[in-house]
Amino acid sequence: MPEISQTSANHQPSSRRTRRIVTVSGRGVRGKFPSRKSVRAAEYESRVENLALQFLEVAPSVTSIATQPRVFEYMDGPRRRRYTPDVAIEIGTANGTAYLEVKDDGAFIRSSRAADRIRAAIRYLRQRGECLYIVFRADLVANNLQLRLELLFRTRPVRTRYRADIDAALWDPENGSLPPADVQEQWEDAKRQCDDLLRRIMNRDPDDLLPASSR
Repeated sequence: MPEISQTSANHQPSSRRTRRIVTVSGRGVRGKFPSRKSVRAAEYESRVENLALQFLEVAPSVTSIATQPRVFEYMDGPRRRRYTPDVAIEIGTANGTAYLEVKDDGAFIRSSRAADRIRAAIRYLRQRGECLYIVFRADLVANNLQLRLELLFRTRPVRTRYRADIDAALWDPENGSLPPADVQEQWEDAKRQCDDLLRRIMNRDPDDLLPASSR
């Protein structure tokens, strides 16, 4: 996996609390994903964010997941901005944290304020030596990956109480059970696919995914 710069030891989180996204009311698909890589159930507020959590859960290189992890507050010229990444992950082969912005295809257009906001956040985080990557729905549905993962999650034993001493890449790390041989083969293949996808995402320049500045 690409090397991620060290961040956690050098930067203290903002004192501002991140917003709670799972509510009774509100638009979109909202819910909780029972991740074995998150102390608390990972929260999502859209279908594409749920797909992203599934892929990160299966990718064996990802050792921890946190949704809406922190708020960055900074000045962009004369303008004060706030940015909250969708997901923060840690990777076992690297030191530090990587942040992910998860979007539907076509979310960023030339006149989009969202594009300017993400561009400013990328620039700010780079100045801090931190990394922000963009994940699109097209990344997650290529080669029917999302269908394969959904089928596996319907069969895989669900997480019980969070445990930090397990190998989350195993099929049933809490109890040690194994699926039928064909399902185990599908599970191992899915892990390879998810790691490959993460590698591709982290090897591309997020600036190349954004339209020209609307300024």
